[in-house]
Amino acid sequence: MNIWLLVILYLILYFFARKIWKNIKLSFEKLEELNGEFIYTFLRRIFKKEVYFKLEEVKTVFFTRMIIKNDMFGNLTLYIVLEDDYAIKLQKKENIILFFKSCKENNSELYEKFIKNAPMGINITAIMDREIENYKNKRN
Repeated sequence: MNIWLLVILYLILYFFARKIWKNIKLSFEKLEELNGEFIYTFLRRIFKKEVYFKLEEVKTVFFTRMIIKNDMFGNLTLYIVLEDDYAIKLQKKENIILFFKSCKENNSELYEKFIKNAPMGINITAIMDREIENYKNKRN
């Protein structure tokens, strides 16, 4: 009986620690932008890592998670694949909106191409435009 209690306690602690670690990693994700040039800072294991890239270096983007609630994005995960096949995973909604805002302002053709990569052919143009406007209003 005691061994089962220990196993259950161990599993609870494991999942609790995993949840905390995921939140810590998410809080260290940051995307900064200036005229189509990006600096992506994130936590890799214990060390902070930075990736510099330009909008022109982006080969493709694809969503791995998209939850839409009340015509707004609830939860998003976006992979950005660069020309050198390096992949960047954005998990913060604010960073994803910033990326698409920069695409829209600096290269509208690229923006349209990326928006069409939404899963199952969903048209998210109106939702993304609304989120970008909300982001701009929040920043001002």
